[in-house]
Amino acid sequence: MPAIPEFILRKLYVPGSLKASPDGFELQLNNTLAAVTLTGLGLTADEQPCDPQSILLRLPSGQEISAAAVSGDQPFSMTVNTLIGVQVRAPMPRKRLVVRAETREAGTLQFSLPLAGGRPGEKGQSGLLGNLRRKLQSARRAWRTRRDPQHPAYHFTPPANWMNDPNGLICWRGTYHMFYQYNPYDAVWGNIHWGHASSPDLLHWRHHPIALSPDPDGADAGGCFSGCAVDDGGRATLIYTGVFPETQCLARSTGNDLLTWKKHPRPVIPAPPEGLALEGFRDPCVWKEGPAWRMALGSGLRGQGGAVLLYGSQNLTEWQYLGILYQKDPQPTKAVPTGTMWECPSFFPLGEKWVLLLSVCATEGPMTTIYYVGDYHANRFIPQGPARRLDHGAGGCFYAPQTFLSAGGERLMIGWLREARSQDEMQRAGWSGAMSLPRRLSLDKDGGLTCAPLAETARLRREDRQPSSRPSAQMEILAQVQPDAAPWSGVYLEAGPGEAVQIGFDRQQGAVVVDCRPAGGLLSTLPLEKNVEQLDLHLFVDGSVLEVFVDDRQAISARFYVKQPQALRTQWVGDVRASVWNVQKQV
Repeated sequence: MPAIPEFILRKLYVPGSLKASPDGFELQLNNTLAAVTLTGLGLTADEQPCDPQSILLRLPSGQEISAAAVSGDQPFSMTVNTLIGVQVRAPMPRKRLVVRAETREAGTLQFSLPLAGGRPGEKGQSGLLGNLRRKLQSARRAWRTRRDPQHPAYHFTPPANWMNDPNGLICWRGTYHMFYQYNPYDAVWGNIHWGHASSPDLLHWRHHPIALSPDPDGADAGGCFSGCAVDDGGRATLIYTGVFPETQCLARSTGNDLLTWKKHPRPVIPAPPEGLALEGFRDPCVWKEGPAWRMALGSGLRGQGGAVLLYGSQNLTEWQYLGILYQKDPQPTKAVPTGTMWECPSFFPLGEKWVLLLSVCATEGPMTTIYYVGDYHANRFIPQGPARRLDHGAGGCFYAPQTFLSAGGERLMIGWLREARSQDEMQRAGWSGAMSLPRRLSLDKDGGLTCAPLAETARLRREDRQPSSRPSAQMEILAQVQPDAAPWSGVYLEAGPGEAVQIGFDRQQGAVVVDCRPAGGLLSTLPLEKNVEQLDLHLFVDGSVLEVFVDDRQAISARFYVKQPQALRTQWVGDVRASVWNVQKQV
């Protein structure tokens, strides 16, 4: 499995560029991640490997290189934001195209482009017939999704298909609005639009029509990537990244229900600042600072690591580059990888401090979310300590979080809960991705960021029950664990022979452990820094989603996949006192 998840690698493909040519087919690749050195490149079209002699790489300069000539002795440097054309003398694929690259920095990188049924903008999918076909496909996926016992019931998801980052979280006129990265055509990353839902209480959600769609003739033709929402003098405004290339775009609401939007005719930031060798230029976070606006953008400095760029504006449409808000610590802690590029920055005041949340992307090492706490003066952020983990789930399960203010002024956070299963499994299921429950943020006396579920979440409880009394796929569990009472104490969830999840305290490791490996997931650990007399574990179980809050301070997010989650039974191991509730559907 590659170090970089496939949905990230698939961003190398320029949407809509796959086309038939007189002697085969062609496509375009745009490296927006990090500079890599290719030592080999291969394509597989409909399960048939393409002869390297038939693959030709065309550079912007007009130079052409055969894939057969790329090797360890004759490598090819693929720099950032360079558009490369790929011409192939082979039959046009109809079902799937697999791109495989051998690199010095990250080993083998591979991603596939599922083509069954075509893609919007590609031959055979335009017009009334193509639209009807796509609507029927989505309706079938939604029907299957509603009947899938692994699908979450009280964590937000769209009716079907792919979802990733939360976007534009805002409380508008007393109603919460959540936008999100959404592929309305398939259960894999691609064709990125902005989905939309609203809620009166952050617990019960109502689906709305798509808010933003790529404009074939606009700066967001390659997709409407992540961004935020702000109140500009009583008018809701979205600022987001358009691709390809990456550029910052704006859209304003045409009504107070936030159901229709008018895009600004041109990008508000058309290109990165000159003179910087950047890896990525996306995911704006905008806030008001006195009479002016400020924007933080996710990026990375080539050869140095992650960076957050800062811009200023008086009107949201004309922006000035103000410098680097913060860049990677030259001596980061080994326990918390900080990567080569930072996505989805969220920068906000909390108490007397400022907090910077970052999603770490790199050619090597795991995806994860980190945070810094510090001071903000003269357009620069000064952390008071090293980076810390925001969520302790393995594999970057909790990713791309966004924060917002509640109606009462509290700082809340929602993140994307990534799948831990393969692309083929997601496509068979017809859906992918869920949102976390809203988390309330605060700072402890040591300057650490704490998160806890909303107290209002208890309103979703339907009935309490005894452990092992009746199985259920949707539960809330409060467990008090005595760490010194047994070698391992905690909660055991079992759905059938060999399908189980363990959540508890391992005395030998001195850590809270969430082990989803017997249920198709991963192993997550949260080491405790000091001895404790009692641990409070707050669990939310929902189909294939698990969120664990430790003492309402730290979180572990995980995914698991048992065949019949409705058969899950709870058992206590060691010295545990617990309460269990069934939970009602949220959406």
